[in-house]
Amino acid sequence: MPLIGWATRLLQPINTVPSRKNNTMAKFLAHSKNGDGTGVVELLKTHLDRVANRAADFSLALGFSQQARVAGLLHDLGKYSDQFQRRLLPGSNERGRDHSSAGAFLATQCYKAIGLLPALAIEGHHIGLQQLLTWKDIQGQIGEKLKADAERPRSEKVLTESDCGLLIERFRDDGFVFPKLTDGICPTGTHDLADMLDVRMLFSTLVDADFLETEAHFNGDASQPRRERSKGSTLAPKIALEAVRREIDKLASPVRTEAAPELLVVRKMLYEDCCNVATTHQPGIFTLSAPTGAGKTLSMLAFALRHAVKHDLRRVIVVMPYLSIIDQTASIYRDIFSERNGFAPNFVIEDHSNVRSDSDDDHDSVTDGPRLDRLLAENWDAPIVLTTSVQCLESLMAHRPSACRKLHRMAKSVILFDEVQSLPRELAVPTLATLSRLCERFGSSVVFSTATQPAFDHLDEFVAKQAIPGWKPTEITSNAAQLFAPSASRIKVCWRHDEAIAWESLADEIESGEGHAGAKQVLCILNVKRHAQHLATLLHDREVEGTLHLSTNMCTEHRMAVMKTVKQKLEGSQPVRLIATQCIEAGVDIDFPVVYRAFGPLDSIAQAAGRCNRNGKLKDAGTLHVFKPEDAVFPQGGYKQAVETTRSFLKRLGAPAHKLDSINILNNPKLLRNYYEQLYELTGTGKEDGDLARAIEECDFGDVAKNYRLIDDNSINILVPYDELAFKQLCDETEQDEFHNPKAIRSWIRKARPHAVSLYRPRTSDSPLWNYIEPIQFSRKNERSVSEATWFIAIPSATYDPLLGWCDGDDSWVC
Repeated sequence: MPLIGWATRLLQPINTVPSRKNNTMAKFLAHSKNGDGTGVVELLKTHLDRVANRAADFSLALGFSQQARVAGLLHDLGKYSDQFQRRLLPGSNERGRDHSSAGAFLATQCYKAIGLLPALAIEGHHIGLQQLLTWKDIQGQIGEKLKADAERPRSEKVLTESDCGLLIERFRDDGFVFPKLTDGICPTGTHDLADMLDVRMLFSTLVDADFLETEAHFNGDASQPRRERSKGSTLAPKIALEAVRREIDKLASPVRTEAAPELLVVRKMLYEDCCNVATTHQPGIFTLSAPTGAGKTLSMLAFALRHAVKHDLRRVIVVMPYLSIIDQTASIYRDIFSERNGFAPNFVIEDHSNVRSDSDDDHDSVTDGPRLDRLLAENWDAPIVLTTSVQCLESLMAHRPSACRKLHRMAKSVILFDEVQSLPRELAVPTLATLSRLCERFGSSVVFSTATQPAFDHLDEFVAKQAIPGWKPTEITSNAAQLFAPSASRIKVCWRHDEAIAWESLADEIESGEGHAGAKQVLCILNVKRHAQHLATLLHDREVEGTLHLSTNMCTEHRMAVMKTVKQKLEGSQPVRLIATQCIEAGVDIDFPVVYRAFGPLDSIAQAAGRCNRNGKLKDAGTLHVFKPEDAVFPQGGYKQAVETTRSFLKRLGAPAHKLDSINILNNPKLLRNYYEQLYELTGTGKEDGDLARAIEECDFGDVAKNYRLIDDNSINILVPYDELAFKQLCDETEQDEFHNPKAIRSWIRKARPHAVSLYRPRTSDSPLWNYIEPIQFSRKNERSVSEATWFIAIPSATYDPLLGWCDGDDSWVC
């Protein structure tokens, strides 16, 4: 194809580009034959039209359907090239080239500033979002790419076609016209995080539409050329709200309740506050500050559904920091919204690492069964979605198509964040700014719920620099002091952190129940895994009845089994001494009469208090001991800073440790707020200037995604022999020939996760850990060394202890 005059044609208005009628293909294709090559092809005209319509439909709730339609029509413009069409021929050896840049260039050429968001979405729909620049910069950047490619020899070209004039001509010959684009979003250039979210939301509509349409084609065959997956059901919030009301009434009945009368009063107050604020306030930002045991799980769900009824919102998304909380919440929700209660099978879906898997299992239909559940989770096409903080928040900061697909579903939704105190402080401002924009521009409501509400509104000044509304939440509870009062009388706190207690003495107390009328049910929470292992071993060696241990050195299956045993012993009034790390604290529904908590961050101590006499059923108050271990150490970084802030905060109260018992600290929202304000000042929260701050300033989507991490991703997964049979089966699968294809690998990882321990990657090559594990080779061609691999198998000489879990060579300290 001659390239003379390409620049002139590119700069001509669309309606002046001459028609040359020199097509070499009668019909242009988007995709090859489906049905494993025996079915039908998909025409490019058909694909572009369907993607444009679907993306525009997705964007109706977002307010930029015109821009989404443009993105859909132009996203595969480069497929009108001869090179791409040759690539689809049987037996072709044509390599893949960039077919996105031409459409992105034309979006800016034709539509100027209002074409910027479509251009960015088109450019990134395969490679991921790149960088938010001005429309002129994007046009210039891609224009240079087109010009350079036109001058390359054919064997070195990176684009399917650099002659945009030719592509436009074929686009028109296929019956398309360039649509009008008069309405949409243009970046402000002054609020980077808000602008970046706007781009991601449009991007989401395009990549989800493109994926669904491509999937529908390749699920077809000669007998049925196209098979769409079933759509998720709609929310029907009035019906759902009635089901929640029935459940709350049942739990409050004398026959069903496990709570003390005063706690039932608190739950009723909280429920009424949630129902009132849901109908009297417009969508926006809310906080829900209520004590442990107050019934937040169902009350905030009632808020969400009543709010959805009032403001015609589309779905409820529940975000929790830990899989253990999701498991117990999912059980409650699935019981309420079950098929026997008249709800669709996929009314509630989960999206997290334990349920993600290969979506092409042969035995499942695309319209029903387990596979549909997983497919709907890919893009959150369900009335109620349960997910993790990692999945939700990292997706809001993502740049890859797969992670961003779901984002458009968050518009006009109620998003409930539970246990928000777990949000890392260094990520607070970017997170708050992004959620603020989500509420302001896309009509959503966000609720931050916890018993230890961080003073995030103290960061409003910093948030407002990234999103105009800042962070000014409405508190849902009308009288926090009244809600927390019963909790203050529910436990007695013994502050014993001035003088260290020896491990043997601590073990004596836990064994004997000294001072607790011989209590045999005790929970002890330590700051680091090494301490938890040491104390559990002491008790076990003494043959103390009911000794159990819980930490992340145990695989998920092991931890679940321990928690099941703990609950059975608690309910059966049997002896149980659980020695755990912080993984037991937030949101876990257990109730001990006596809790020991190693001195740590004040919010963590308050969370530990929530595991003590949780339901207020003890005749006397439960007891929380805050103690100092004899060799007190803390995880480095933010955790240690929070410990120092706690120490300073308690000193400011002006009372020695033994007199703090008389001060209500842990169930006093005002004092907890003062603690958080002091913590933000000490740690410089909101003033961060690291790699993430620089990536945001440069509006670099890839670097933002790389540096926004709720959990340090420098970890490795070790398949362990907790369940010997499952371990052997999974090990055997890695030796099979079919193991090395992507589908088998994804399926294997899904099955392996519950049987794996996640540890921080050792910093040195001589770490003893390497002596006990060997890397799993997912590729035959590129063997990975221990420094590169992320999945490992425990070798036969490694020890997986039935009490402690993984012990060999682990020199990490955290929980």
